[in-house]
Amino acid sequence: MKKCNKTLLLVTLFSLTAALVLGFPNVGSKPVSAQEDYKYYLPIFQRDGEPMASSSYYMITIEPQFSYDLGCEIGTRDAVEPGAQDSVVVLAFSYPVDFGNGTYGTELYGFGPVPISDIEAASKGFMQGYYDCTGADTASNLVLGLGTNNKPTSTNTAQKMINHGTAWAEMVSRVNQWATEANIIHQVQAYGASDIELGWNSPVMSKAWLSGYELAANAPLIHFGDAAGCPYEDNPTWGCGTSSYPEWTIDDVWYVSWGAPPSIPLPLIYLTNGIHAKQWAFLSRYGVSTYGSRMNFTGVFTQSQACAQYSCSGTDNTPSEAYRQLSGELNKSSDTAQKLNWATDIRWILRNEAYPSIYSDRNTTESQGEHSIHSTMDILQTEIQNPDLNPATQINLMEKFSLFENLAVMIWASEQNPAPKGDRSMLPATETQDPEFRAGIIPGGDIAGLPYGAVLTNVWQDLTSEGYLQIGAGTSPENPSQGVVFILMTSLDKTSSQALMLLGDEESGALQIVAVSDDELVLQAEDGTRTTLELDSLTLR
Repeated sequence: MKKCNKTLLLVTLFSLTAALVLGFPNVGSKPVSAQEDYKYYLPIFQRDGEPMASSSYYMITIEPQFSYDLGCEIGTRDAVEPGAQDSVVVLAFSYPVDFGNGTYGTELYGFGPVPISDIEAASKGFMQGYYDCTGADTASNLVLGLGTNNKPTSTNTAQKMINHGTAWAEMVSRVNQWATEANIIHQVQAYGASDIELGWNSPVMSKAWLSGYELAANAPLIHFGDAAGCPYEDNPTWGCGTSSYPEWTIDDVWYVSWGAPPSIPLPLIYLTNGIHAKQWAFLSRYGVSTYGSRMNFTGVFTQSQACAQYSCSGTDNTPSEAYRQLSGELNKSSDTAQKLNWATDIRWILRNEAYPSIYSDRNTTESQGEHSIHSTMDILQTEIQNPDLNPATQINLMEKFSLFENLAVMIWASEQNPAPKGDRSMLPATETQDPEFRAGIIPGGDIAGLPYGAVLTNVWQDLTSEGYLQIGAGTSPENPSQGVVFILMTSLDKTSSQALMLLGDEESGALQIVAVSDDELVLQAEDGTRTTLELDSLTLR
């Protein structure tokens, strides 16, 4: 993102009414404060103010028709729900990949790697599917987060992280430009997204990717990561970080999730004991005391559906539980009190979503409402005018505002001439197909939906008559000193899976796959002991 001139932005901020004369939308004319109730236009909130939760997805395919059908499923859901919906869906494409020739992509959880051009095509298919299948509903809105993470498996230098971040932002910009030209962006917008976790990479490398994204950003970046080890009310002297990357500080976490101009937090609120929510509320109070600015959260991100696959002890918060936990912690203080827009829960794709035979009846009447992006801009306007705001933070918030303002103008233009529903003529023709499934041992590797806190050393995978078999070795999510084996069998049509987790000796350390034969895998622990996984029975001996 180009650095903006502070004076010019202030003129823009306080002269928005003049834009109405030129036919531009009112992108921020309703002041709000932390002490009063915010005015939200969408969605129709359920269960005493909680938003209807959406599903986010681990993506193991980039076929555009598959993605179109998945988007159509979400659009159909919004069409049949009463009133206008406002939600977020994150498509998680796994860790960044550098192909070494100026081309970048992601790992696709062992089903890749795939280049960014294929991810772009799949994203456009999803957005078109959503728009078409909202039918007569013209007011519901979806933000589509195009997600990766901060694992350094392939992009293992700061420059590679910068380059990948820039390429990712450029992809998001192209997707939104296409949606603008197709006149569908008034109902579905693309944001960048990254699962930045403190156990996966250092703050230096994670910030490098973020700085690359900022260089080319024309849309916000959803931070759907964690705050592992960070302090909270009951343990205010804790420091952030993990045993793998203890150098993280509370300021680093604040910066990657909110302080950086593109970043907006949609934090992982997995822990059923409420500590994740407490940590993020503490981070928001840190922002107030240090920079004069609270963190403005977009909502909560959970994994309860994915936990149905593996056993997730204590990390299977439902979206409703997570929403109540974070809302409760934030509203303990008037300095951080706020309303959360979204709740989303990640999982695998289901068969009826990927290959629908017929969709439910849709609304026959149109819904009306003002676009919800305006409430976000109202809040940012109020924050920018705060006299206690740190000057550098004020500039960052103005840059953040400019990203939303840019989208608001695109949305307004699209609303004036909306595309007919079901017209796929603007969807680019593509020959995109999933790459051939790799067999063998993959250093690092990735498997979709692992329990929170698990770390992989390597993965062995093979295509069998029953489906795609992936076996990962590493450390237990609950005990870093205990080795673990994760087994995932995904059906050939990639719409169902079976998972198994096998624990090694408690103090043997991380497991690694060191040899493969026709009927067994040989694994070695950090302490040098070896064990065997029998492939027929899937048991350790």
